[in-house]
Amino acid sequence: MPKQLAVVILAAAGLPALVAGLVAFASPWPVEAVPAFARQYDLQCNACHTRPPRLNRFGEQFHMMGFQIPSAARPRGIVSSVREDGALKTLIDSLALRIEGGLFEYTASPRETETKFVAPDEITLFVARPLLPELSIFVEIEGEPNAVAFENRRYFTRGQVGLGKEAFFMLNLGRLLGLLGAPTMEMGGQTMVGKHGGFSMHGPMLMAGKVDPNTNFSYATNRQLIALTELEVAHGEVERLPIVPYAFASKFFGLFKNRDEREPQLVTDQVMYNTSGAPGADVHAMFNDVVLGQIGFLRENEGFNTYAAARFDLLDRGELTFNISALVNWGFGVARAPDPEDPSQPGGNRLDRLRYGIAANVRWKQLDVYGALIWDRLYGLPGELRGSFDRTATGLTIQADYLVYEKIMLSSRFDQLWAGGLKDEKRDGSVLSVQAKFYPWQNIAFFVRDSVNLRSFVEDSPLRNWRNQLFIGIDWDF
Repeated sequence: MPKQLAVVILAAAGLPALVAGLVAFASPWPVEAVPAFARQYDLQCNACHTRPPRLNRFGEQFHMMGFQIPSAARPRGIVSSVREDGALKTLIDSLALRIEGGLFEYTASPRETETKFVAPDEITLFVARPLLPELSIFVEIEGEPNAVAFENRRYFTRGQVGLGKEAFFMLNLGRLLGLLGAPTMEMGGQTMVGKHGGFSMHGPMLMAGKVDPNTNFSYATNRQLIALTELEVAHGEVERLPIVPYAFASKFFGLFKNRDEREPQLVTDQVMYNTSGAPGADVHAMFNDVVLGQIGFLRENEGFNTYAAARFDLLDRGELTFNISALVNWGFGVARAPDPEDPSQPGGNRLDRLRYGIAANVRWKQLDVYGALIWDRLYGLPGELRGSFDRTATGLTIQADYLVYEKIMLSSRFDQLWAGGLKDEKRDGSVLSVQAKFYPWQNIAFFVRDSVNLRSFVEDSPLRNWRNQLFIGIDWDF
């Protein structure tokens, strides 16, 4: 892609938010509370985040309630904001910008060593606002200077701007249940089901659009401090797979997303309930501040997923919290089996996938530990492939974050993949990542990250054709 085009794309993605951000910095409210929700509620970022994007207990509740704080809700929503604060401040408070990605990369392998300087991978403009006490919107507009695309059976990189991982509305259905006869009570303009001193239910909340439902899971895919690395391609082929939480990856070698375009389903793609965002609808509710229940469906490739999840908040005492989650997820026709005659091409069979697993999270003072164990199994495989294809796979991910003091966050993650798929292609994977993140200001972080392949080097495997990957990067929110 020509450099001039990349510059135009980056400018188109970032200019509106950059202007808004500069105006925000020049405005009288505290600069520490620059992201959209922090400005709207006059809060510090760490009211909701251990450090962005990781949510603390209050942040989880805030998200679950549709980005609303009942005691601070405006009776008429955005109309009240425009009248009291003015249209310009209301607009600025609804926008936020995030710049994230590497500045320097070093990859070591027995074959070769690569060293390169790179630009940030993602520039995301957020539009986030409660429109009414029971209705909110959240939209991401994303610019990726080096996005990987698949066309004409080849991979290549190109700059692109468009809808990001998430774009949805969230609606509190408590009032509807009240009209149907359920007992209700009011909190800051929001309707809750239940009675004071008795049973209570926050929600149910309807989230629809392009959604990421696993934010309510004990291990939220998009809420980790060690970010995903980028897929690397060369000469139309995958050269190196990204480092991701293996618990939530596709896990199978040899699958395809569809038949017409023949795009492979990469073993590291985050899929099913644990996708980073997909069209669908989700309904969740919190019962007595202890149990969160969740059901929904998501579109995926040529099929769709249905899921049910539950999170149990077993402990919440002072600086110690503990929760555990369970998931059952069935995907209808979400992947294509390889052709038995030519496994490099998709066959006629659409496969169902069963995913189930558990996750847990414990927080104590400045320590945050979370992990997940997820099993996958495929159904509908052609009989001719039964002997050469493993239908089961498992992934394990464990991560720990420790805030040493206000400006330094240390993180470590272990990922284990017991892969499935074509037996002559599949490889297991084990990766250990460590990271130090320095926050000179609350909304800007620089990080140094090192990931180590704990398995033997395999030159022809894009999962294991490296020994060590070092990254230096930036994460800037305003």
